Amino acid sequence: MSEKRVLEILRSCDALLEGHFRYTSGRHGSQYFEKIRIVREPRFVDELGRMMAVLMDDLRDEIDIVCAPAYGAVVFGFSTALHMGKCFAFLQRDASSRMTVRSGFSDIVSGNRVLLVEDVCTTGGSVVESIEALEGAGAAVPQVGLIVDRTGGKLELGVPYRALLTTDAESWPEDECPLCRDGIPITVPGSSGKK
Repeated sequence: MSEKRVLEILRSCDALLEGHFRYTSGRHGSQYFEKIRIVREPRFVDELGRMMAVLMDDLRDEIDIVCAPAYGAVVFGFSTALHMGKCFAFLQRDASSRMTVRSGFSDIVSGNRVLLVEDVCTTGGSVVESIEALEGAGAAVPQVGLIVDRTGGKLELGVPYRALLTTDAESWPEDECPLCRDGIPITVPGSSGKK
């Protein structure tokens, strides 16, 4: 498995963007991973899911189910579950924008050990929210798998995690953003439904 291959996939899909972006977390940065462009290429989703399953292979007996938050990470989580031979469930935001286990999955989540798969992580806020939702539904989360860790390995999620690609993509609070100070127009790509 190779971070080089993950970068090749991102570049071949034009999924690695440069500019001035506002992330779901509200922070600003100069690099954005447009994961939807990968999702359009099922062979790459499958390859990344297989790579995640290999990355987690030593934990296979410690995982009962794979889960991912909607919407972007669902296909990556599903592919990981398929390659691990595990059941799959997903999380979604409710009407109040709170992350919850999707109806229809509570029975397979409760009492089980869940590998949580997320696509791109900037601050870890959505991952922590997903962990809390799973634990609130009676699951244990012994491990998190990330397609891209933008923090250079500095995340504090409360549980161990592994990433297919770790990069140190700097980001700033809006009021400290040098790109804003330089008057560079901002782009707000994607949407997780988070308010």
